[in-house]
Amino acid sequence: MAKPEVEIIKNAGIVGAGGAGFPSHVKFDASVDTLIINGAECEPMIHVDAQLLEKYFNKVAEGAKVAAGLVGAKRTVLALKAKYKDAIHVIEEYKNSAKGSSSSDSFDFEIFKLGNFYPAGDEQVLVYEVTKRIVPEGGIPLMVGVVVTNVETLLNVSNAMHGQNVITKFVTVNGQVANPATFEVPVGTPVKILIDLCGGITSDDYKVLDGGPMMGKLIDENKYAVKKTTKSIIVLPSDSIVIEHKVRSIKNAVKRAQAICLSCRMCTDLCPRYLLGHNLFPDEMMKKMYKGELGDADLEKFDFAYLCCDCGLCELYSCVVDLSARSLFNYIKAELIKKGIKNPHSRKELETIEFRDYRKVPVSRLEKRLEIDKYDSRTPITPINGSISQVKLYLSQHLGAPCVPIVKAGDHVVKGQMVGEIPEGKLGAKLHSSIDGTVTEVNEAYIIIKSSN
Repeated sequence: MAKPEVEIIKNAGIVGAGGAGFPSHVKFDASVDTLIINGAECEPMIHVDAQLLEKYFNKVAEGAKVAAGLVGAKRTVLALKAKYKDAIHVIEEYKNSAKGSSSSDSFDFEIFKLGNFYPAGDEQVLVYEVTKRIVPEGGIPLMVGVVVTNVETLLNVSNAMHGQNVITKFVTVNGQVANPATFEVPVGTPVKILIDLCGGITSDDYKVLDGGPMMGKLIDENKYAVKKTTKSIIVLPSDSIVIEHKVRSIKNAVKRAQAICLSCRMCTDLCPRYLLGHNLFPDEMMKKMYKGELGDADLEKFDFAYLCCDCGLCELYSCVVDLSARSLFNYIKAELIKKGIKNPHSRKELETIEFRDYRKVPVSRLEKRLEIDKYDSRTPITPINGSISQVKLYLSQHLGAPCVPIVKAGDHVVKGQMVGEIPEGKLGAKLHSSIDGTVTEVNEAYIIIKSSN
């Protein structure tokens, strides 16, 4: 039988707020010796977690205590960048006050200060930094006795213990907007509203990302809405290095690799998973693109694509001739899945590459390379003026199966009411209305609710 706290987390619809959106009631239904709180937030231009640690640490700590208790962790570690001095000051004050307190609300944890490198927040990199354990190829931290969870996820756990479902999201809006900021908004808020709250876009030719410049995905700001996993909305010029890579076709990426790969090996030498000892070799794939095509036999030769963490260093930083190894890996993974070819890589006995510590990519250099160092490094949490008149709640905003709508057009709903259920026997997460209002549309992709205010 599931623990009561696990059921509360499940009923609240909590998923990982800082990554792919793994349902938290499943993640915390485990037994490990170490819980790592991921406060690294290693993507440039995003400033949510550090501010949450500064402003809401009591809640984050409460959520961490619940999570640590559920997984049975003997060691709880809060890992964040050493540069987050204001957050560290708040956390250390909390620890100092807890030392002299007999309150059962406090709990013991360590602070682990990370360097300012990318991708410090990749969970396998983080596990090694904190524990010196290497997650097996194709594996997850659970395999080495670790659970990794995000700062905002734990804030949501705390809220759930007090009866609040996941109905809001903290989102940084940055880049080519007049006044960059971080907002707490209802899940499902139209992205266009967030951009307008920042004074609008300051460029005529631009693209918009959900996520950071390295791993973010292109979106249509006029149609897209905030998900439980949305960490940032970034506006960049269409001719930026970042955008040029994201709009490049696979056909074009293959042709470029065929024509200009220098076989320099830099994409492999800086790959964070290769540096952890995984058999991942972007340069081997790029060198074999000389034929200018990817047949079935080629795809199977490159099944090490499954080991790629999608960090983008091979594509946006290491390649001196601007090739797209990461995009090709993603294409190969998708094709292998279509053909029913599973990840064959599962080595457990791994050793890090001896030069790993010298090949960490400083975020400051990454920002220079991407020409994004000119954008704001501070995006203060800013209250929104007025209410949100309409939300679009996607049925799939987490790993697993889309949730099943339990409302229909014309139904009146209140804030916090469940509108989507987990399919029977499937991995998923519940969905709740983030505003009071009337359901105006339900389809296979989303539910639209208009405010009654």
